Amino acid sequence: MLLAAMVVLFGGCDRRQAVVPSGKTIKIGVIAPLTGTNRAKGKEGLKGIRAAMRLEPYLQNGDAIELLTEDDRDEPLRSLQALRRLVRRERVAAVLTLSSSGPVLEIAAAADKYKTPILALVATHPDITRRSRFVSQLPFDDDFQGAVAALYVRDELLVDRVAVFVNPDSAYSRHLKSTFGKKFQSIGGRITDAVSLTGDADDYESILKRVRAERPELIYLPIRAEEVMRIIEKADKIGWRPEMMGSDGLLSTVLAKYAKKAHQLDGLRATDLYSPEVPLTPYGKKVAALYRGEPTSYAAMGIEGYALLMDAMNRCGDAGDRACINRQIRSTRNFTGVLGKISIGPDGKADRPLYINAIHGGNMKYIVKVY
Repeated sequence: MLLAAMVVLFGGCDRRQAVVPSGKTIKIGVIAPLTGTNRAKGKEGLKGIRAAMRLEPYLQNGDAIELLTEDDRDEPLRSLQALRRLVRRERVAAVLTLSSSGPVLEIAAAADKYKTPILALVATHPDITRRSRFVSQLPFDDDFQGAVAALYVRDELLVDRVAVFVNPDSAYSRHLKSTFGKKFQSIGGRITDAVSLTGDADDYESILKRVRAERPELIYLPIRAEEVMRIIEKADKIGWRPEMMGSDGLLSTVLAKYAKKAHQLDGLRATDLYSPEVPLTPYGKKVAALYRGEPTSYAAMGIEGYALLMDAMNRCGDAGDRACINRQIRSTRNFTGVLGKISIGPDGKADRPLYINAIHGGNMKYIVKVY
């Protein structure tokens, strides 16, 4: 039955729009780790998507949006299977994914076959967009993130010697380790050690004693949050407290998963996609009012991803036209997100600022914004 009610929507451009529901529904798929070790990423991101959807449940033409979620546990094979189900069985118009770089690299290799636009909300590996014409990135990529981290450590913290830890099974971690190391050494810094963490059997105390012997001033940690916590705890045990810096999403994850140990986290820095102390845009204020609790980095990306996808669909004559949606995502210019402007180019790469945050007193604190 066609609804006669008028619905007032607020778009990212902050204009009031009266919409008459058309009675038609457009399906959007969401692939996210809703269970498993990275479930906080998926749940927070999905919470953000749903907050944005409450603000904007209809397209400008009156079509309603239906979200179809798939839990991939942040595992590449499950992510690929989820994409197949959403495209073949549900015939979604587009897909938002909150999965990390490994799973998104897997689906990027197959995405062109399905010719369905995929917007990666948190995956930052630079090869994601190089493997497909149908996958675009909402965050900055790791070439930018790793270089900014190296420049900040060398030029702002005046650090000369750094030890780097890496998860060898993670494409994301390996790339950041390489990018950071190359940039840091190119500007006169020295990498004292590169440590591969292979699993629970690692003797963190012995590893840290060996690393400490090379006298690094800072440890760069583009690794999983649980391993960062082990390093912090073991470093405390041996009486060593070097400067520490991680990568995007780390601070949100450790604060969510290890809140009771917040006193151990003070001073931990990281590059990030969001900072809670930066003023919100008018759109950000409206959607934040619908979000229950303090938005995290993952929630902010969920909010922006949904809003940007709606903007792209609104610019298509047929809101379900996958090819048009993909073109419009890659033609995004100065879109107003939660904290500022976002553009996405024809190559699927996002142009947006990076934030450096730190934990102080159990809270995330803003340090600097980098363009």
